[in-house]
Amino acid sequence: MNDKELIEKILLDNDDAFSLLIKKYQRLVYNTCYRILKNHSDTEDLCQDVFLEVHRSLVHLRNSEDMSGWLFKISYSKCISFIRKKNPAKASSNDDFNDSIHHLEQNHIHSINENPENILEKKEASVELFKVIDQLPENQKKVILLHKFEGHSQKEICKLMDLSQAAVESLIYRAKTSLRKSLITYFENS
Repeated sequence: MNDKELIEKILLDNDDAFSLLIKKYQRLVYNTCYRILKNHSDTEDLCQDVFLEVHRSLVHLRNSEDMSGWLFKISYSKCISFIRKKNPAKASSNDDFNDSIHHLEQNHIHSINENPENILEKKEASVELFKVIDQLPENQKKVILLHKFEGHSQKEICKLMDLSQAAVESLIYRAKTSLRKSLITYFENS
């Protein structure tokens, strides 16, 4: 069942359809939240909040073909709100840019011995990364989300998006290039 059909059924109060939607996208939502929050307990709580928001707001979704992008935006927004409530006086810094990006790309969980300032810097780098991802052209955003956040291989992405291997490789390359340029500019100006 595609997203459009799921949405139609959910809007008719079909709980099974909503369960299918959660099953289909829980990995994306969890990974998005965890990459920002770096805490399993907070991530689980936020995932529930995200899907509650999805259920309340589904009627306002304009493009059912961009469900993953819409979920990404809701997840990102919920995480930012959570961070602001938890730590309203957060400071910004760019000293750890390269380490933070490497940290994000390697999906490495921070050490318990790491000092709070470094953890905060890495969270801020994550937040900026998500802002920049959200600004990518739609196909580039989808490919990056599928590849880096949902863990799909390039072959799987080819099937999911009905694209050739060369097209997927090109989209990934262009997305990474755009992300790199935007993040370097951001951190140079911070």
